[in-house]
Amino acid sequence: MNVFFQPLKKFTLLELSILLCFLLPPVGILILLIIGLYTIYTQWIIKKRFTFTLFSYFFLSLFIATVGATISLKEISYIGISVMILGYWGLYSRILETEKNQLFKHYRMIIIFGGCYSCVIGWISKLITFPLVLSYLTGTVLFGEDTRKDYDRLIGCEYNPNFTVYILLIATSFLFANLLTNLRNKQFVKSMWQISLILVLSFGVIQTGSRAGFASMVLIYFLFIYRLNRDVFFISTIIGISLSKWLLHVMPRSESVIQASEIRQEIWKKAISIWQDHPFFGVTPIGFGQEYLQHYNEYVPHAHNVFIGIFVEYGTLGGLAFLCVIIINLVKFIQLFFSIRNKKSLLNNYLLSLPIILLTGVFDEPLFSPQIGFLTVILLACWDKYTKRIHLAEFPSLSRINHWIYLHVLAPKDQS
Repeated sequence: MNVFFQPLKKFTLLELSILLCFLLPPVGILILLIIGLYTIYTQWIIKKRFTFTLFSYFFLSLFIATVGATISLKEISYIGISVMILGYWGLYSRILETEKNQLFKHYRMIIIFGGCYSCVIGWISKLITFPLVLSYLTGTVLFGEDTRKDYDRLIGCEYNPNFTVYILLIATSFLFANLLTNLRNKQFVKSMWQISLILVLSFGVIQTGSRAGFASMVLIYFLFIYRLNRDVFFISTIIGISLSKWLLHVMPRSESVIQASEIRQEIWKKAISIWQDHPFFGVTPIGFGQEYLQHYNEYVPHAHNVFIGIFVEYGTLGGLAFLCVIIINLVKFIQLFFSIRNKKSLLNNYLLSLPIILLTGVFDEPLFSPQIGFLTVILLACWDKYTKRIHLAEFPSLSRINHWIYLHVLAPKDQS
């Protein structure tokens, strides 16, 4: 028993909280929220220090939007989202300013473990009926419904197959990054067990029944091949195109693709209509389902599209801030993706994982879940910290991008 807990002693409270997001999701989410809020309190109130970054502007916009929606819609419960945003912001600030570089190493280990654990606990929960309270504590039941006996999709420990597939894909991307390093170093023994885990996670992705997740997985496979060898990538692309019909057949629930697309489009149109009714502050993630039910006599919890969802939940204020974050980080991402290929092994973890945020967000909204939200904030904070400390002399274009961001976005007005 002591041997099992010995490695955990090297983990910080933050890292253990990330682990609890898989083992006991409500507990992990609560602790991360407290850590974030405590960081806000110590930095703003006690130390009276405020560090403004691009993501700080994003979180500030979301916070103002939720407070504005709470006041304009006269719904006090919406203030809970404001508190959650402060938790995200505080967690981001803590990682950027105080956490050591080992955090991302441990984060990757935990996410890989979490992906495998999600598959295992999901399979066990189909064989053994857990008490309902235990199911909610472990995240193995579809949130709000006890559908374990009739629901055939893999739920894992994230309360929803579409949230589970997000974690499985992030875990797969981290394994692919490690596999790249081991193949280049000719460490074939390590490569074999990594390939085995990738196959397990890929099978889990298929069992979630997520069509968007399956398509994202295929694209991540191609990104991995591109990073490994460009010649092999072009050959694989040709083979992939020739096997496109087979891939569509393998895709889970492929028989209902057209029907699902029509349903998604209908939800998007109605979500845009809700945004038009509340254009500036939006309706918050809590309010979306209520507004949808009120207007269309049907409960839909979120917009099933991260771009539309941000605008309708946080208004134009939050939506424009989101687009600003996406565009600037996309430019940085592209610059790094095509500038170097073999020199920095840590970079591959970001290049293979970050696209998943947008790929899964096109037809769904996994960031709607606080569990996924906190884990994503940690990933983005590590990415932001990484891009700030890498040697920008190797990337002159990236240096110019950061200089432009400072002058046009972050520089105080009185210095312009």
